[in-house]
Amino acid sequence: MKIPTIPFYKVERAVRMLPIIKEVFASAPAESEPDSLKLVRQLKDALHDKKAEICALREKIEELEAILEDYRSAIGAGPTKEDS
Repeated sequence: MKIPTIPFYKVERAVRMLPIIKEVFASAPAESEPDSLKLVRQLKDALHDKKAEICALREKIEELEAILEDYRSAIGAGPTKEDS
């Protein structure tokens, strides 16, 4: 099997193009990565806070429904939760 020969001018041109190619295919700049990570962390924290608030409100609703059910059964009026 014969090894192909590559002309020197093609190698030289490729070496000169490397910085441009590296710049084009680079991902986000290093300075913006920490900012985006901070933003993601803040959004996760905000989402967690909202979920905790929703959970607390659900518990409060259940508590109020239980109180309402007790009042309804005490006075014997209105539909109860078991009726619906």
